[in-house]
This record gives sequence, C-alpha cells and structure tokens, in this order.
Amino acid sequence: MALAELPSANDLTLLRVEQARLLKERVLGSCLLVEFIVAYTAVIMGVVGQVATGLAWFAAATAMVLVTYAYGRLAARDGIDTGNVFRFLRWHCVVSALTGLVWGGFAIYQLDYASEATLFIGSLTVCSITLGGVIPSSAYRATYVCLASASLPPFGLYVLATAPDPLRLVGLGVLVFYFFAMFVSARVEIDTRETIASRNARMLNERIVAQNQLYLKASEEKSRFLAATSHDLSQPLQSQGFFIRALRDAVDAPDQARLLDRIEESWRAQRELLQGIVDVSRIDSGAIVPRMTPFRLKQECEKLVAEYAARGNACTIEGAFDEVEMVTDPVLLMRVVRNLLSNALKFTPPDGRILFSARRHGERVRIVVEDTGPGIPENEQARIFEEYVQLRQADGRTARGLGLGLSIVLRLCKLLNIDLDFRSREGEGTRFGLEMARAGEAAPAPEASGRSIDTFADAPLVVLVDDDRSVLDAMEFVLTSWNCRILSASSSRQALELLALTDSCPDLMLVDKRLGPDDDGGDLIEAIREECNERIPAIVISGNLGRLSGFEESEATIGLNKPIDPTDLRVAMQDMLRTSRA
Repeated sequence: MALAELPSANDLTLLRVEQARLLKERVLGSCLLVEFIVAYTAVIMGVVGQVATGLAWFAAATAMVLVTYAYGRLAARDGIDTGNVFRFLRWHCVVSALTGLVWGGFAIYQLDYASEATLFIGSLTVCSITLGGVIPSSAYRATYVCLASASLPPFGLYVLATAPDPLRLVGLGVLVFYFFAMFVSARVEIDTRETIASRNARMLNERIVAQNQLYLKASEEKSRFLAATSHDLSQPLQSQGFFIRALRDAVDAPDQARLLDRIEESWRAQRELLQGIVDVSRIDSGAIVPRMTPFRLKQECEKLVAEYAARGNACTIEGAFDEVEMVTDPVLLMRVVRNLLSNALKFTPPDGRILFSARRHGERVRIVVEDTGPGIPENEQARIFEEYVQLRQADGRTARGLGLGLSIVLRLCKLLNIDLDFRSREGEGTRFGLEMARAGEAAPAPEASGRSIDTFADAPLVVLVDDDRSVLDAMEFVLTSWNCRILSASSSRQALELLALTDSCPDLMLVDKRLGPDDDGGDLIEAIREECNERIPAIVISGNLGRLSGFEESEATIGLNKPIDPTDLRVAMQDMLRTSRA
C-alpha cells in the first residue's frame, strides 16, 4: 500500500470499523456475563417466592442473550468493513434497546410494594445489567445508551410515580444512577477511542516505517547502481575528452576542425548528461565542499569566451570584464558560469548574440550572461530551476539533456553564497545575474608571454597515476602540451619506483582514487608525501558518485569527479600550484 493510501488514525469511519470489530470480538464474553446476572436474579426471585416470575424472567432474558450472541456472530460474517459498519452498529443498537426493555419491563412486572424484596430485586435487575454492560458495550457507547435508557428511566420513573412516599426515593436513586452511568460510559468510551486511535496510529507508523525501509533500500540500490555506472562511463569519457583536446592542437584543415567540433559537441553532451547526475547527487549528499581561494576572474572569463566562440555556433559572444581578484572556489564558480553560457548558447538563434560581462560594484562583483533568445514564458519561469525541466530551443526543438543545468546552478550558488537572479520576457531574451563578494583591489595583471594561456610557465613536475591506460595516455598527452613534466604510472608501486629514480620533488599529484582491488590513491598520496617529507598538493580523481572516502579535502588535497573537463582540471591545477607556492 502506498503512503498516500494509508488511512488517517483519526478517521471517523475507521474508528467505527474498529468499534464494531470490538463488539464482535467481545460478544461471547459479554453474553456470558449477562447470562450470569440473569441466572443470579432469577435465583433471588425464586428465593423470595416468585418462582413462576423467576422462570419467566430467566426464559425471556436468556432468549435476548441468545439473540444478542447470534447477531454478533452471524451479522457481517465476512468481516466488518466501511461498507457494512454503520448497518451493523445500527441493528446492534436495536438489539440492545430490546434487551433493555425486557429487563426494565420484568423489573416493573415483578414489583409488589407489599414486599420490599421485589423493589430490591427490580432495582438490582436494572442496575446490574447497566453496570455490568459498561465494559462490554464501551466499544460503542450508542449501544450502551440504548440498553441503559430502555431499562433504567422507565423503572425509575414508574417507582417514583407509583411507590409509597418512603419508597419513591428508590426511583429517584435509580434515575440518579442512570445519569451517573451515562457519565461513566462517556468517560469509558473516550478511553476506548483513545486506545483505538493510539493502536491505529501505531499501525500507521509501522506501515510508514516499512515503506521508508523499502524506499531506503531502493535508494541505496539506486546509489550503488549510479556509482558503478558513473565509474564505468566516466573512464572512457575522461580519455575521450583529453584525446579531443590533444587532437585539436594537431588539426589544421578547416574540414577536419569542423568534424572535430562535431565530435567534441557529442562528447560534451554525453559528459553533461553524466556530470549532471553526478553533480546533483554530490551536492545533495554534501560531498562537494567549496575550497575558497583568490583567483583572477577576468583571465578565466576571457578563456571561456574564446572556448565558446570556437564551438562553431553562428551567434556572437561579446565579453566585457574588469580586472578583479576574487575569493571563491574557482572550479565551482566556473561550472556555474559554464552552465549559464551553455544554456544561453543552446537557446540563442544563429543570428543572435550573447553578452557576457563581469563588473565590479563597490565591494561586490556582478557576472551577467544575457542572450537574445526566445525568452522564457511567464508560466514556465517558476519551474526553470527544477530538476528535469526542459524548454524549447531557439529552433523549436526540445532541449537535449536531463534538464539539470539550472538546478545545479541554483545548488552551487547556495553553496558559494552567490546571489542569483534572472529576468526574461518572451521574445526578448533572458538575463542571468550572479553577485558575490570580492577581495580587495585587483592584483597586478600577469605579464604577457609567448606561451598559450593553457600552459604552465614554470614547467611543474606532475605525478600522474591512473589504472586505465587510455585515460593515462590522454591526460599525459594534454599535460605535456601544457608544459608539464610528467611522471606517469598505473599503480602505486610503479609510481613509487619512478619517484625513487627522480631527484626532484613533485610539484603536484594527480591520482585516481581507485587504482585496483587493493590499491588506494589516497594511501599513495600520503606515501609520496612521507617519502618527500613535504605536503605536496594533490588532486584526487574519482569516477564514483558521492563523497570520496579515505581522505578529507584540505588546502593541499581536493577531489574531482570524472569525467573532468580539461579546462576545469587546468583551473584546479593552477589554483593548487598557486596556493602551495604562496
């Protein structure tokens, strides 16, 4: 049963069903108790000389006991449910009222004021049935009210009206007893209702717990499946991305470059599908922890303009950036900006343009991505930051992907304490704004060099370890093109052997988290640091979802999930090297 189908513990119909079930369950015990009282009063009638009256009383009262028992057993034989509960209770009230009339009638019938014993027997008869019926009939008070009202008031009023003056007080006492019985029965029913409601609430809670356990099990199975799938898919995507980057430097012909653009576009689509699932899972689980460091915003934004302009889209990308140094997590911030630029590129027509700017506003920095696309309809604007929401592109087709881009943007903005706003009008484009704190005045701009902006001027020595040969070859090729010196290995043992043959201490380590069944990248990082007796910065790379186990992110150690965009890796490497040399 789904949670939405579970009944409420306070539902009146459910309460009536439970009360009716209690009446059926208690019918045998109730009838035995009443039959004992019948026999007891019949014996007393015989003792005082009313043998015939006692026998008649025993026969009539026993007949009503049998009727009550038969009704409780035979009515609703297939069980009490919401369809028959009210009919069952209604006829149960009728049987109880008839029983009360028989008791009250015989109590009046056997009265003889010449013998005070008959007044005692009559009072005992009506009071005993009502007193003894409190508990059996407490499951449903209406049946008790019918029983007591049909026996006590008629007898009490009859005695009060016909008995001699001294004995009329007995009739008054019976009426007082009746009101007392009503009060007690009301209290008993309240306790019974609370007991039933508590039991139903407990049953409901047990069902919810059982459902939650099923959901938790399904969630754990899903997480295991996603972890295994993401690892296996990220490995080939990782090597593909770096091979594409390496191949781009070797391609000269325009036709080849356009074909490579198509290949890279397909690779990015696959990467974004997998990365979207990975990012949402890691952010929600708390596995992503911002690493706040200073970096130059203008330099990174200019690289993004060049990168997105080279993707072959006919729309124009215009950039305007102030020279400013910020304190934030550069990898996460660039991921936010990349998602916004990708979104703008996706929805801007070929003859449109994208305005990308980063400006200082006092002690704040504002980044704006504005496009001249079709805009977002007003009725869709409240949904764009939800998961799996996909709007139509500029060409009228539904956007590709899972619709996680803006959902990830919103999550990362909260993580980085960035104020996110947007405005859009249908037919007039969309504008996204990011506003955050900056750190002091701009640092001096780096001197221009003849090298590419992707290269490292001081040729750092990088230890690269990954058990996947294709990933290792691709990353080694790209890192070498970035002017890095590389010590590449496929296992911890091989990495330590190569390091022992090297006189220099590494500047940075890029290590896969899972190097084999008994080979952990985190242990290798600590072993190299111990061997060199230095806190060498390290980037731990993993293809698994969730928080990386075996190490904690710190100033000298961060984690990245495969498949890594080469640009993201370069930004992370620059940040780690700059921090370690500061």
